[in-house]
Amino acid sequence: MPRATFSSLPVEIVTLITIHLNRHDLAQCTRVCHHWSIYFSPSLWRVVEADTWFCDEERLAILAKHAHFIREIEFVNNPRAAKVLALGTEGGGLRSLIANFEWKRGEALPQLELPPEQDQAEAEAEAQAQPEPSDTTTLGTPRTQQWQIEGFGNARLLGDLLIANQNLKFVSADETCFRHSDGTDAFQFFIACCPSSLERLELRFRNHPTSLASVADNSTLYNDLADTHITLFASAPEISILGSFKFMKELVISGGNCHIGPHRLAFLGLCPNLERLQLDNIDKIPMAALSAALRMSCPQLSILELKGPYRGGDDDLAFLLSSAKSHWKEVSLPDMDDFGIKAFTVLMESVVMRLEVLKVGGWGEIHGGQFLDLLCSAQHLRRMEGLADGELREITMESTMWAYAAFYLHTYERDRSWALGPSMEFLQIWIDDIPRPDLVCRRNGEPISRYTALPEGEGDEHFRYDVQRWVYTQLGRLTGLQNLILGVKELDPRVLSARGLAHLDPIALEEVLRFVVPTFIYRSMEFSLESGLGLLVGLKELRFLDVKSTAHRIGVTELDWMHVNWPKLKEIKGLVSAREWAGDAEAGLAVKAAVEEWMDAHPYGIGSYYYSGSIIS
Repeated sequence: MPRATFSSLPVEIVTLITIHLNRHDLAQCTRVCHHWSIYFSPSLWRVVEADTWFCDEERLAILAKHAHFIREIEFVNNPRAAKVLALGTEGGGLRSLIANFEWKRGEALPQLELPPEQDQAEAEAEAQAQPEPSDTTTLGTPRTQQWQIEGFGNARLLGDLLIANQNLKFVSADETCFRHSDGTDAFQFFIACCPSSLERLELRFRNHPTSLASVADNSTLYNDLADTHITLFASAPEISILGSFKFMKELVISGGNCHIGPHRLAFLGLCPNLERLQLDNIDKIPMAALSAALRMSCPQLSILELKGPYRGGDDDLAFLLSSAKSHWKEVSLPDMDDFGIKAFTVLMESVVMRLEVLKVGGWGEIHGGQFLDLLCSAQHLRRMEGLADGELREITMESTMWAYAAFYLHTYERDRSWALGPSMEFLQIWIDDIPRPDLVCRRNGEPISRYTALPEGEGDEHFRYDVQRWVYTQLGRLTGLQNLILGVKELDPRVLSARGLAHLDPIALEEVLRFVVPTFIYRSMEFSLESGLGLLVGLKELRFLDVKSTAHRIGVTELDWMHVNWPKLKEIKGLVSAREWAGDAEAGLAVKAAVEEWMDAHPYGIGSYYYSGSIIS
C-alpha cells in the first residue's frame, strides 16, 4: 500500500481540515510549499476585510490576484480596493458585499501613487475643484459638516462591482454609495445595479449636508398619507423597469435619524416576497412613506424588528404595525414612552391571528388590564421577551400582570384564563400585587406598607394562596416552557452612574429609588409547595427560572421537589435569599445556609437529568 501523504487526501477531507483553522494558521499553511498554497489559498481568501492595510500597489495587486477566491468581502474606508475588484477580470464570485466607505472626521487614506494616467488626471481635477479650507463652504455648509461631502461619489464604483457579481446574496451599503461625487442622488442607479439574486439588503442612510436645508423646510411634507401615496406611485414607473428582487427575504434600513424620501422607498415595489424588516433609528418623517410602501408592495411581510431610539408617536407606530397585510409572525420593539392604545390595538390583531414571537422593551402607556387582554388572546405565542439585565430605564413599563386584579376579574366577572399553551417556550413577565400577609418589613427593616386594595389583613390569608394557585394554573398549561423569567431586571449602569448610585448595594439602592423605580417585588409569587407549586408539575422542559429580587419562599423542600419534577432545570437565578422581609433574621439565615448546602451537593444543576449515568460520565 502506498504511503498516504497530504497531497493524496481527497478535496473533501482538505476542506474539512480548513474549517478548523483560523486565518493565521491558513496563512502559515500557504507558505509551506506550492502545493499547500494551492490547497489553502481558497479558504484563506474566502472572507476578506479590505481595510486600509491594502494601501499600496503591491498589496492591491495581491488582492487582485486572489480575487477569484473571495466570496465575502467588507470594504472598510478603502474605495481603491473596491475599484481593483470592480476592474479586475478574475472576480465575479462574490456572495456577500459590505461597503463601509463613510469616513470619520480626521481620518484619511495614505497618499498613493495611482498608476493609470486617467486616475491621476481625475485626482488632479478633483484637487483643483476642492475649495480652500474655511469656516464655511461655498454652499453655506459648516466646516464641521464638510468632511461628509468629501466622502461621497462611490455610486459608480459600487455599481460596477455589483454588475460584475450577479450571484450576490447579501449587500450592505452606506450613504456614500447612494450619491454621485457632486452630491446628487444616485440611489435608483444603485438599486438598478443590484443583482436580482439578492436575498438580504442592508441600507444605511444619513443626511447629506447639501440637503439639510430642504429637509428642514419640508419637515411636514409627508405627514399627509395621501401625499405619500402620490409620491410612491409617481416613482413606481421609473423603478419598475429594473426587474424584480423575487428572492429578497430580508431588508435592513438604518435611518441615522434622517429624512428618507419616498422616492428612495419605491424600490420596495420590486420586493414582493420580502418577509423580514429591520429598522434602526428611523425618524418619524419617513415612517409614513415606509409604512405606505410596505402595505402597497410587500404582502409576505411577517417579521418586524424596530431598533434604536424611537422618536415617533403612537399614531406613527400604529401605522407601521398595520403595514403587514397578513399580520405579524414576529415583532420586536424598543422601549417606547409613546406606545399607546392605537399601536396596541393594531398589535392585538396580530396577537389574535398569528403572532409567535413578541419582544417589547417598554410598553409606554399600556397598563396591566390591557396586558392581561394580550395574555388572554395570544394562543399562537411561543416567546414573550422584555428587557435584559442592564437595559432597564427609570420610566420603563415592563410586561406586568397585577395578579389580584386579574384573579378578582376572573372569579367574579368574566373568564380571564390565559390563551398561552404548550407551544410557549420563553415567558418574561412581571407578576405583582399578590396578597402577602406574611410580609413583615422591607429589606432594610422598615415596616411594610399595606395596600387597602389587597386583602392582606387578618382573616384574609386564604386569598394569598387562592391568587397564586390561579396564576400557577395559568403557568401549568405551558408544558413546553423552557425559560420562566419573573425576576427584576437590573438598571442601565449608565443611569446609575449618572445619578452617582453605582456604588450602592442592592438594599441601599432600593431605598434611594423607592419612589422612582422598583428594584424588588415584595408581593411576588412564593414558589412554595404550600402556595401551590405542585400545580406546575407538568413543566418537564423547564431549564431556567429567574426569581431575582422577589420575595420567594424556595427552600430545600421545594428544591427536592424541583429535582424530581423539573428534571431539566439547570439554574434558578436569585435563589439564595435571607428573607429579610419576613422579619426573622435568624430563620432567614438558616434557610439561606440550607439552600447553599443543597446547591453545593448538586453542582451540575438542579434537575435529576444532570445526575443520570450518561451525564456524569
